[in-house]
Amino acid sequence: MKRSHVTIYDLQMRKVAYLENAFDIGYDASMNALWTAQFSLPAGDDKNAECKPLYFVEIFDGDVRLELFRILSSAAKRGSGGETITYQCEHVLATLLDDVLFQYHTVGNLGYYTPQVLKYILDRQTTQRWRLDDIQFSHQFEYNWENENLLGALFSVPQPFTDEYMWTFDTTAYPWTLNLVQPSGREEAYIRYGVNLQGIERKIDPSQVTTRIYGLGYGEGVNQLTFADINGGKPYIDAEPEYIQRFGLVQTIFADKRFEFADTLLARCRAMLNELKVPSVQYTVDAAEIYALTKDPIDRFKVGAMVRVQDGEMGVDIVARVLKVSKGDLFGRPGEVKLEIANKTQDIASSIADLRNRMHISEVYAQGATNLDTRDFADNCDPDHPAILKFYVPDDTVRINKVMLSFQTEAFRAYSKAIEGGGGVSTTTAAGGASVPSTSTTAVQTPTTTTLAATVESASTSKEWSQFATFVPDAVNVGGEHNHGIPDGTNLVTSSGENVTFSASGRHSHAITSEHKHSVTIPGHSHRVTIPVHNHTVEIPEHSHDINLPDHTHEIEYGIYEGPQPNNVSITVDGNAVQISGTSGNDINIIPYLSKDGDGRVSRGNWHEIQIAPNSLGRVVANVVTQLFVQSRGGGNY
Repeated sequence: MKRSHVTIYDLQMRKVAYLENAFDIGYDASMNALWTAQFSLPAGDDKNAECKPLYFVEIFDGDVRLELFRILSSAAKRGSGGETITYQCEHVLATLLDDVLFQYHTVGNLGYYTPQVLKYILDRQTTQRWRLDDIQFSHQFEYNWENENLLGALFSVPQPFTDEYMWTFDTTAYPWTLNLVQPSGREEAYIRYGVNLQGIERKIDPSQVTTRIYGLGYGEGVNQLTFADINGGKPYIDAEPEYIQRFGLVQTIFADKRFEFADTLLARCRAMLNELKVPSVQYTVDAAEIYALTKDPIDRFKVGAMVRVQDGEMGVDIVARVLKVSKGDLFGRPGEVKLEIANKTQDIASSIADLRNRMHISEVYAQGATNLDTRDFADNCDPDHPAILKFYVPDDTVRINKVMLSFQTEAFRAYSKAIEGGGGVSTTTAAGGASVPSTSTTAVQTPTTTTLAATVESASTSKEWSQFATFVPDAVNVGGEHNHGIPDGTNLVTSSGENVTFSASGRHSHAITSEHKHSVTIPGHSHRVTIPVHNHTVEIPEHSHDINLPDHTHEIEYGIYEGPQPNNVSITVDGNAVQISGTSGNDINIIPYLSKDGDGRVSRGNWHEIQIAPNSLGRVVANVVTQLFVQSRGGGNY
């Protein structure tokens, strides 16, 4: 029984058919690119029914398992040998084309290493067919993808590496494993004239030699990303002096808008310059693979291996890496092999572009646009209450080109003179009682005003007077009594006819009835009043006052009324004083005064504040113009 070189598996990796009648089995295995294969069957073979699109195909090269592929397309052809169906296949790594990174994804940067970036990509598989195994790189580049398939994203990860790298895989167990390794530098195979070398072609191409590369990434115009800030102000890198001396200063521009960070862009340009600083030398070798006869690994050609090629007649003795291995008929001509060997590894950018085109995924990287944002502001202010202008810088701001402040002062402005008010009763705050002593004074003698002498007569009157008097003989005052010389027992007749007998005691009374008047003579005199040392204490009881305000209104007098105008101002931006004086200024660059993040860039995602304080009551009119480059990402669709 003829050995089968092709086995078919369904989508669940269940074996469904051996293709014993397969012929024209061939493959192209390229380093760091998607392998392809093909085979044919007679149109009448019943096994064609099992060769369904996207079914898996395991291919053997002799007794060595080549790899696992999947059926991509088929084509029927009629020829002299009858009708055949040819199937085109691609390596199962292409299953990563089936899933996408929808919209925008940012992964990586400091603390986030290459294995984590690769895992982020593989975690987006709908069916987890692939897992990571040996990852020999640990960089901290940041990556951005938008509407990208997983294979394109995967292949882009090592592009900034300056060292050689190679993707390898193991599809003998499921889920399949993926490796990213540094290829060996030791010689693994030999091709010698007269042994296994059948033909050789050398092509030297200096057309792509470059000794200076300018790098451009995300953005447009003056806002397009360069690496000048981390490269001594230079947006380019140069090859070593010996290459410039040998080939001259040959410049080129590398522009790839997928790069949004300067360090990643710089690393990519360095990796490219290492390849482009010398001419490309490529050999196409027709060889005979005699491994099936010798079983010596040195006679087997593998993609990515270092091989020595010797041809004395052409003067060729080189050691270069195998970039591609091709066989056209594993069954009919198993020893015929074509090798592509070069002094530099193949750039896979074209391969990735082909993959995108096939999947109809366009490069819809949202680039954003340059915007001018103008903020106007006017307000009354004084030294203690500055005019405050705030403006916001969005997180999506890629670059800030300029922030310019213009201002001028004006006279304070009011718009009315009075306001309406209603009546009411207002009670003052109650006060508690208290004793309050007055200030004490010293003693003084104060003469009254001197008066002139005067005679004052009383009005005439008629009145009966009754008066007791005391008499003592000889009108002598004895013990406080008076004697008017009237002996004891004398009878007197009063005006009313009554007799009054005086007793021996001398006590008596008079009854006098007459009209009379008195004249009082007051001589000129003065009075002296003596005020001793003293003070006063005032008692204030607890009390309150009620103020009655009747309902009333004040008519508003409308108008524009101007007050004082400042003659100087002070300005702070995010708390930093701006060195300026005067009452106006135009297009003042305030970027040096804006708050910065840890990288020295104007901080994003927060408010910035400008304060303008005049030296007197006044008014400030200000304007801020900001030129920004903003990403067209995020938000909804409203």
